[in-house]
Amino acid sequence: MQAGESFGMAFPKDEYAQRLAAVRKGMAARGIDVLLLFAPTNIFYLTGYNTVGYTNYQCLAVPADKDPVLIVRLLERPVAQATTWLTSIVTYEDHEDPAGAVRRGLNDAGLAKRRLAAEQASTAQEHGHLVEVLGTALADGSGLVEAVRVIKSPREIEFFRSAARCTEAGMQGALDAIAPGKTENEVAAECYRAMIAAGSEFFSSQPILTAGAKSGIAHTTSHRYTLRKGDAFLIEIGAVWNRYTAALMRTATVGPASPAVRKMYDACREALEATIAAVRPGVRSQDVQAACQAVIDRRGFEPNFRKRVGYSIGVGFAPGWGEGHIMDLKAHDTRELRAGMVFHVVPAMRQNGEYGVGVSETIAVTDKGAEVLVSFPRDLFERG
Repeated sequence: MQAGESFGMAFPKDEYAQRLAAVRKGMAARGIDVLLLFAPTNIFYLTGYNTVGYTNYQCLAVPADKDPVLIVRLLERPVAQATTWLTSIVTYEDHEDPAGAVRRGLNDAGLAKRRLAAEQASTAQEHGHLVEVLGTALADGSGLVEAVRVIKSPREIEFFRSAARCTEAGMQGALDAIAPGKTENEVAAECYRAMIAAGSEFFSSQPILTAGAKSGIAHTTSHRYTLRKGDAFLIEIGAVWNRYTAALMRTATVGPASPAVRKMYDACREALEATIAAVRPGVRSQDVQAACQAVIDRRGFEPNFRKRVGYSIGVGFAPGWGEGHIMDLKAHDTRELRAGMVFHVVPAMRQNGEYGVGVSETIAVTDKGAEVLVSFPRDLFERG
């Protein structure tokens, strides 16, 4: 069997045991006996549970002194058995109340009378209903898993590297397809095809491929637009390996780049390089942001860049690959970087409704500084 071909647990059981022990340490500090988790990313992180049905109600009950109990839809039992190390899987049928299955799972495991806490990942309505069904208050257990997730293990870093090879293939596929008269969709099709062919799983965030005036509007993507000479083409993609995304942004132009586009792109590239140079353990988030902002401001583009320069990236399910809720690189943030953190660093700017440019890297914080995990030239690519 080829590397990465097998389907099952993403990590060996000893790594899950280490993660569980770290989360339980945080539970003990808060006086929590049983932690109820709902976020698909957190459940995957502790168990390996990997399904496209993650929008269904699911709950992981993590006791301080017993194996966790997973509560899922009946249809999900086989995939839960195939991808996790768990022995206790409680199911509910589609006509049943999932909260009732949580209560049943807690009762059967002898956990219902213990001090319970829940992360605030479900809706307020679902949370209120669960409290009503369980008949007890739930303490706030938010952030306990995320505090562990922010530092990646060597195995996790290897998954980023594997994802990076697929991302590189996708970026090359997109760039090779850009030409006057082509549509954004045709370029996107080649990008998707290349990433999937290289081994990517389903995406945590859909690729962004946006051209012309639309590239100057944040968070737009392919929409049947026909490419014309002079268009800027902004590409931000991220292939996935065992739910870890290696994100990458690059910029192309259809034909020669205009002086304005090149000037803005050169500022982004210099800002990216300054940002990466500032990354090392112990440096504050706000200082990394300042290294980027100093270049942007000196180049005269401060009005075009009023956002964070980066965010943590790791386990991801749609709609996003980012872990910005765990850690950002932004102004006024005094948190310190630590070895093992992984960030997507994204200096990107737009002239609203005219053009947009950007260049990004996924980087790992090491004892010596930053390791760039994706290998792709940082040129402004002129096509057609």
